[in-house]
Amino acid sequence: MSAVPIDIDEIGPEAEAFLYSFKTLHLATSTADGEAVATYAPYAMDEDGSFIIYVSELSAHTANLQRGAPICALFIEAEQDAEHLFARKRLTYHCNVEEVSRDQPKFDHVMSIMQERFGDFIDYMKKMKDFHAFKLHPTRANYVRGFAQAYEFPDAKFTNVRHINDKGHKGG
Repeated sequence: MSAVPIDIDEIGPEAEAFLYSFKTLHLATSTADGEAVATYAPYAMDEDGSFIIYVSELSAHTANLQRGAPICALFIEAEQDAEHLFARKRLTYHCNVEEVSRDQPKFDHVMSIMQERFGDFIDYMKKMKDFHAFKLHPTRANYVRGFAQAYEFPDAKFTNVRHINDKGHKGG
């Protein structure tokens, strides 16, 4: 596989477009005992760039989110769309977690953002008392677009990008 020269200024807009192509995110959390838990959730994005999710307390990851421990959110290219399975495009966010409880004034605001994205179904979901709203505040992100093409966004903004390893992989 030959390396294609990349204009670093194109990476941010490309990663942003990649993010906006998804309606769900993969979520990695851990229990208080350190057991890993993976799941997915539909998401919306607020004006600050935080991800909003609305999940049931019947799921193991909800208790993990309520503990407020940092989590990761993953967006990954579909297998059938990948040029190579070992180099699927992916965008990983490290996030701090904030629960938005029903008694907070901003609960209605975050639910209106969810409704804008997912329609009137959210009116039905809001009535389910076992569901909890969370804001996932990105602190940093990584974007992998292929072999030896890994980029870091240290502040999770698409305007500040750094090539993680501009020398590529070492051969054997």
